[in-house]
Amino acid sequence: MHTLTSRRRSTAVLRGLQLSAAVCALGVVLAACGGGISSDAGGAAGEAAPDVATAGGSTAEERSAFTADSAAARSANRAPAQTRSVIRTGFVSATSEDLGAVREELDGLLAAFGGSVDRERTAHDEDGLVTRSVLVLRVPVADFTAAMDALKKLGKLEASRSNAEDVTTQVIDVDERVQTIQNSLDRLQRLQQRSASLEDLIDFEDQITQRESELRSLEAQQAYLADQTSMSTISLYLSTPEEYVPPPDALEDAGFLAGLRGGWNALTDSVVVALTVVGAVLPFAVTLAVAGIPLAFLLRGLVRRRRAPLPTE
Repeated sequence: MHTLTSRRRSTAVLRGLQLSAAVCALGVVLAACGGGISSDAGGAAGEAAPDVATAGGSTAEERSAFTADSAAARSANRAPAQTRSVIRTGFVSATSEDLGAVREELDGLLAAFGGSVDRERTAHDEDGLVTRSVLVLRVPVADFTAAMDALKKLGKLEASRSNAEDVTTQVIDVDERVQTIQNSLDRLQRLQQRSASLEDLIDFEDQITQRESELRSLEAQQAYLADQTSMSTISLYLSTPEEYVPPPDALEDAGFLAGLRGGWNALTDSVVVALTVVGAVLPFAVTLAVAGIPLAFLLRGLVRRRRAPLPTE
């Protein structure tokens, strides 16, 4: 009996030891798997870190350059929306008996639209009254249509026309070229400051001078486009009904009749010019004829006398 009990206790202890060994083995396996995962993650991080360090550069200057290039690349991918750039031009021709009153009304319109008179050419009669006036007006592009409608109501409208030219592509191209030349100029100036030899200094100076010339030309184009796309140009022709002359751009008729009319006018002008020349020359021709015929006979007689043979003894 005692022996049976001892065997049972030994069996129970042995099973307990086997169970403990199994639990320990399972813990070791789990710990090994966890270590492998951490090692793999650490290895991936270790491999990624050198890439970032390599891309960023080993010095602060290289890292700054890398950051700037990355920012520039992101900015290039986010191209800003470009509004349309349009050059608006037009002309209005009108007649009125009182051009002084028309001019006062025009000054009020320009003040209301924020416009101005760019150029003006005016003719007066003997009493000092305005008989004809040609004005070049500058009006904000946003108010171009409203300004044209208002100008058409100055006196009696004779002719009008408007034109719109889209220069969006040209504006974008000039802006990008200005920025490119400016960046190139900045780089050349930095390199020139670091150059040590006289030959390099002269070479950089030549390149900088060329870039500056190109930049000034592009900036002039940029300023012109900015002015033309922000302020429209309107030519205004004012005259009294008696002095009205259709502007060249206001002649809308064309075809055979227009060509015939133009040819007849040219022929008439040519005949008038020819008759004018004949009238101017005719008095001189008559004078020469009256005085020249007797003189011609006299000279002819003198020549004959000289050619006559001398009498012989």
